[in-house]
Amino acid sequence: MTLSKAQILELRLSLQQAVVSCSERCLYQSSKWMAALLSALPEDDVGEDVSSVGRVFNPPTNPAQLHLEQTEFPKYLLAKSLFDCREFQRCASVFLPRQSIRNTWTSRQGAVYDRISRKALFLTLYALLIAGEKQKTEQKAQVLGTADNGATVNQQLPDIRRILQASLDQTHEVAVENDSSQGWLEYLYGLVLAKDKNEDLAILWLLRSVSLYPWNWGAWQQLSSLIRSAQHLNWVQSQLKPGILAFIFSVHCRLEMHQANPTLVSEISQLQSVFPHSLFLESQRALAFYRMKDLYEANLLFSKVLALDPRYLDFFDHYSNVLYNLGSHDRLAFVAQLASSVDSHRPETCLVIGNYYSLSSRPEAAITSFRRALVLDRSCSAAWTLLGHEYLKAQNTHAAVESYRHAISHARHDYRALFGLGQAYDALEQPDLSLHYYLRASTIRPGDTDLLQAVATGLAAMSRLEEAIKVLKRALACSASEDGVAAKQTHAELLFRLGSLYNEAQNRQEATAYLEMCLDKALEGEATCRPAGTTVSAQRPLQPVVLVDNGPVLSYQRAMLLATEHLSLYLPFGVLGLNTDGVESLLHLRKPELQSMPLNVPRTSEGPAFLSRQRVVRRGVLVGLILGTHVERLLVLSPQRVSKGHGAFLDVKG
Repeated sequence: MTLSKAQILELRLSLQQAVVSCSERCLYQSSKWMAALLSALPEDDVGEDVSSVGRVFNPPTNPAQLHLEQTEFPKYLLAKSLFDCREFQRCASVFLPRQSIRNTWTSRQGAVYDRISRKALFLTLYALLIAGEKQKTEQKAQVLGTADNGATVNQQLPDIRRILQASLDQTHEVAVENDSSQGWLEYLYGLVLAKDKNEDLAILWLLRSVSLYPWNWGAWQQLSSLIRSAQHLNWVQSQLKPGILAFIFSVHCRLEMHQANPTLVSEISQLQSVFPHSLFLESQRALAFYRMKDLYEANLLFSKVLALDPRYLDFFDHYSNVLYNLGSHDRLAFVAQLASSVDSHRPETCLVIGNYYSLSSRPEAAITSFRRALVLDRSCSAAWTLLGHEYLKAQNTHAAVESYRHAISHARHDYRALFGLGQAYDALEQPDLSLHYYLRASTIRPGDTDLLQAVATGLAAMSRLEEAIKVLKRALACSASEDGVAAKQTHAELLFRLGSLYNEAQNRQEATAYLEMCLDKALEGEATCRPAGTTVSAQRPLQPVVLVDNGPVLSYQRAMLLATEHLSLYLPFGVLGLNTDGVESLLHLRKPELQSMPLNVPRTSEGPAFLSRQRVVRRGVLVGLILGTHVERLLVLSPQRVSKGHGAFLDVKG
């Protein structure tokens, strides 16, 4: 994406005007975001055509609105000062006394909003909205307390909605595009409708708002929170006019909906060519890699943003999640200390500290930090989700369920909260609800193998084996397109689980076939992961399987333990495939025949012979676990040793 010098200058002027307009209406987060985007433009293109102060302070083009703003300017300054001092009800009373608010919609003739400007009306009603939200939070009292539920509402919403409806109905016919006084009341009305759960109508008014004035980032953010699906996003985008903010909105929505992919990363790079110094876009790029589960690249990019501005806390919660998943305890401790030194009263800081405590196995301290984040911001969905994780680990399942439900109410696309609900209902032994939430989570991320495995587990628990097998095959197809050691290990584990499900479904032929593919994939992983000239024993210490001459055979429990260890430690590092015919022929041997066969297992632990024996034992344990319910004993032999009569056997009891 390349802009000419004239386009850059026009973009700079629009951003400057947006910063001033948002600040005049006390939309401080939007003003901050637009100012950061403004400062991210290349400085070389400023030139001599710097916008004058008169053009930056963009007055309304409507003469009537301009006259009203000039007339009420002293009262406006008082109202804005009161808002800045967080005296919201006093701010609202400057232009609309309480008795006027209650009687505004009763008579269209001589209504109060006809005698004040749109800017003053916006500031008044926005102050009322904030006052109502503050009162609502106070009524909820303690986090997860008895009053912390959906029954507590903002009591100012009905009055605000009626005033806005009357005002907008009157001015609907005289809407003028690019008028700086328009688009703001539409945004506020959409915000009120969204809080009142009237989402479809809210979307229409927000679309109208960004059409009249596209430089209000708050309107775009509110619109993104109402997007229900990818198809819904496509419809919303079809209603928008092309523009730089519409492009950023598209990127932001797809990230929030967990649709990160290389194409999205490329689009972020295009935006970075226009805003080369934007920390927001760089953190969005890092977030995209995090959503794609490329933790190392995400860590690198987040570290870059941290180095550019250590006081930029907006992305710290995502960065702490990356460090938590990487197990970077020391780095996470540093980030937590840095965030505390910058601002200890930010929700992001509490989330970082909570993640540090969680990684340090201090669940009570983590819960305290996440609850503190919610005291600061009850709408912080990430805090609700992480609080649910901690309650789930502490086996406080009911508190975890409530936390996850709050998270979903604030962020419908948070698949982690949905997955957590599935796990919680698993613990409560409610498989129907567990499967329901696993399915919802997999709908958000249809290519996530972990979520598909959870769905398959839920289906299998309900004895719906055929459906579970279909889901696992979907997960297998998704994992086949991924690269890296972890992807190959996941692929092998999926093959193993498919074999297990086929075994439960009494389909031994398919079970054996999938186990063969599992072992082949493991051998492939060993070949690709081992450094040249390095033996397996040098790369990773092997747990020796000691089979002494004429000693007792291993028990089934020991075989199960070994299989668990091998799955977690050796896949995909050292399991060798076993021919299906060889397995079937060994299964026909009876217990006396097995006992009569000699044991000849040398104790040396070096050289190819040792490696071959380890592979033979490991593959035999895995095969035995899948097919062992049908036999009493399983002989473990390599094809080369069958003819020589050498081998070892394990006791596998059904």
